[in-house]
Amino acid sequence: IVKWHASEVCCLAMSRTGAFVLSGGMDRQVRVWERTKDIVFLNEERERELEEVFDKVDGSRREENTADVLLKAGKDGEDDLDAEEEGNEKPQSEAAVKQSILSVSSGDRIMEAIETADKESKEIASFKKLSDEKGGDSRRAPNPMMFGMDPSAYVLWVLRSVKSADLEQSLLVLPLNHVERLMHYLILLLRAGKGIELCAKIAVFLIKAHQAQIVANRTMMTPLRVLQTLVRLRTTEIRDTVGFNLAAMRAIARLANENKSKRIDYEEKNMKDIWAGLGLGSDFGKKK
Repeated sequence: IVKWHASEVCCLAMSRTGAFVLSGGMDRQVRVWERTKDIVFLNEERERELEEVFDKVDGSRREENTADVLLKAGKDGEDDLDAEEEGNEKPQSEAAVKQSILSVSSGDRIMEAIETADKESKEIASFKKLSDEKGGDSRRAPNPMMFGMDPSAYVLWVLRSVKSADLEQSLLVLPLNHVERLMHYLILLLRAGKGIELCAKIAVFLIKAHQAQIVANRTMMTPLRVLQTLVRLRTTEIRDTVGFNLAAMRAIARLANENKSKRIDYEEKNMKDIWAGLGLGSDFGKKK
C-alpha cells in the first residue's frame, strides 16, 4: 500500500524514459510519481513511517476504525443515491494498514532477536572452548544487549512482547531459515519448561503455515520430531497439573458445603475448651 493511495495498489506502469511512474489502486485512483533528484535513504524513511504510525496509534485511541467508516458510508447511502461512490473513495482499510505495519515491525524484532541469540550462542561456545584450552575462569560476563539473559530466554522475552493479535502475522514475515532457528529455540525452551503454552502455540502455527517447505526440507525433520515429542510431553504435564488443581478446588468446595450445614454447639464446656490456653483472660484465675 502506497502512502497516497487509500487502498491496495493493484498495478504499476513506468514511462519509457523512466521520468515518472503511474500507479492504480483499489480506491479507483491513478497517481503519477515523478522522479526527483533528492537522495532518499530507505531505512530512514521506513523508521520515520513506523514512528509516525506508533505515535498515531498510541497517542490517539479515538481514531475511526474500519467498521466506523463502513457504518458512516452506509448511513450516507440511505440519504443520498450518490453516497455509494463517495463511500468507495473513503479509506476503508486504514485499520488493516496499521495492523500490517505493526506486524512487519514485530516480525523484524523477532528476526533481530533470533540473529542476536545466534551470535551470542556462538560467542558463548567459543569462549567456553577457549577457557577449556587455557584452563581459566569459565564464567563469562552477561551480554547487556540481551539484559543478562541467555539466548533462548531472550527469544522468549521478545516473543512475549509481541501482542497476541499480531503474533501470527508477525510469524508469517519470517523467512524459512529464521523459522528453522526459531524452532531450535522452541526446543530449548520446551526442554527447560519455559513458556510452554506460547511455544506450543507458535510451533503449531509455524508447522501449519510452512508445511510444504518443512516437508521438502529434510534437515528439519529431526527437529520436528523432537518438537512434536516435547510439545506432547509438556502439554500433558500442564493438563495433569490443571486437572489436579481443579480436583483439589472441587474437594475444598465440597468440604466447605458440608461444614456449612453443621450446627455450632454453644455449651459452656465447649466454650471453655475453645478459649482455654489462648491467654485471652479465661484461664488467668485458674490454679496451677
